[in-house]
Amino acid sequence: MLNTLKKLLRKCKVLDQASSKDTQTEKPYQEMPALHIAELEIGEGWASNTINTTIFRHHAILTLNNAQYTAFYVNTTTLRIIKRDLATDRLESHDISGTFNLHDAHNGISLGFDRKGRLHITYDHHASRLQYRISRKPHAINDWTESRSMTDAHEDNVTYPSFILPRMDFPLTFLYRDGSWNKGKARLKYFDEQTDSWSDLKEPVLSGADLRPWTANAYWNHPCVGRDGSLHVSYVWRTHSLPPNQLINNINVCYAKSVDNGLTWFTSKGLQYQTPITPVNSEVICAISPGSNLINQCGMALDSNNLPHIVFYANDENNIPQYQHLWFDGITWRTQIISSRLESFSLQGGGTLEIPISRPDIIISDNNDAHVIFRGDLTGDRMAILSLESPDYKYNSSRIALIDPEPLGRSEPIIDRSRWSTEGILSIVIQKCQQPNHDEPKAETLSSIRILDLKLRNKS
Repeated sequence: MLNTLKKLLRKCKVLDQASSKDTQTEKPYQEMPALHIAELEIGEGWASNTINTTIFRHHAILTLNNAQYTAFYVNTTTLRIIKRDLATDRLESHDISGTFNLHDAHNGISLGFDRKGRLHITYDHHASRLQYRISRKPHAINDWTESRSMTDAHEDNVTYPSFILPRMDFPLTFLYRDGSWNKGKARLKYFDEQTDSWSDLKEPVLSGADLRPWTANAYWNHPCVGRDGSLHVSYVWRTHSLPPNQLINNINVCYAKSVDNGLTWFTSKGLQYQTPITPVNSEVICAISPGSNLINQCGMALDSNNLPHIVFYANDENNIPQYQHLWFDGITWRTQIISSRLESFSLQGGGTLEIPISRPDIIISDNNDAHVIFRGDLTGDRMAILSLESPDYKYNSSRIALIDPEPLGRSEPIIDRSRWSTEGILSIVIQKCQQPNHDEPKAETLSSIRILDLKLRNKS
């Protein structure tokens, strides 16, 4: 107990004083509104790459009925599911045994739940057959079906499984890529609790698979749901790599919104799309040219008016990748650079890359302040939060606070969005891990996995 208290005090000191230096600018972080924090170690997991900490796990951690659930790979034969009682911090665990390809960071685990409180899990696929199970009892992690199909349609080439949690009259929804990195379709499935069965939306939502002469694929950021039940997606398009160094060719940030859970889609101006949405008719909300180091699969959140905020990185005018904040004020899309990096790098080649900065995520407070979560060379590879105050969201580097003092290698932010939206508490998964360039195999290592609970203080 005493050791835990000392650890918490040490972390609170880091957050309140924000005394670390920016490794590129040598400019110390200034004091900012403090964060209250609690910490819980949940075990050791695979750390040879970022498979447990990739930002596109939807969801890696979630909360339902005062219990929090997460999952991670321990090793190539063990997938572990954790249930945390939020009232007592008591942990329950259950292992699913199998043969898992952990040398590909795409093969992460995603969790969801239906309106009967049963958990759903997908895992271990990158352009491969769907791996999916459902718990047999509500709120239970110790009794699962065998791996099964959903509908058996379009399930042989699955990547980036994303559960969109139930809300209002809308059921648990499944968004995923059917296809490959340069020839893909984004599809939706819907779960019916009464029949324990899934159904398919006939048309893909997004598709670049049928273009000529070059095909494309849409990479979406975190899909968001509004307080009115609306569904929002933002995305970039990727097509063939650029010679001579095989630069990854992501272009443009685009946007679509649905008020009927994906049946029909609209632009931010309220104009209805024909579906599937393609690069030809996508609403481009931030034009970014080829070869600009535009990253895919970043963060998005909605403010109290259901207006979207998106964070990503791409080159500045000096060809240095910088974090950027893009948001809709109800009339126009606005954008700003929110970092001051000094060193360039290039997104090139295949597989998962070793990149000096993580993809960013974002949450919005009830007062509409935006908080950008990231890890990178700006913070000595420590997880941090940059706060942007509404309504102007003016960037100020002094508004950066470290979440944790430990350098985390190539880890990315993994947050519990369901708990943030219901309780205003930010739970974030912390694990130190590496990421070999192009997923080249290296020695197998484990590291501890923790959950940090943060309460952001209101500005004075």
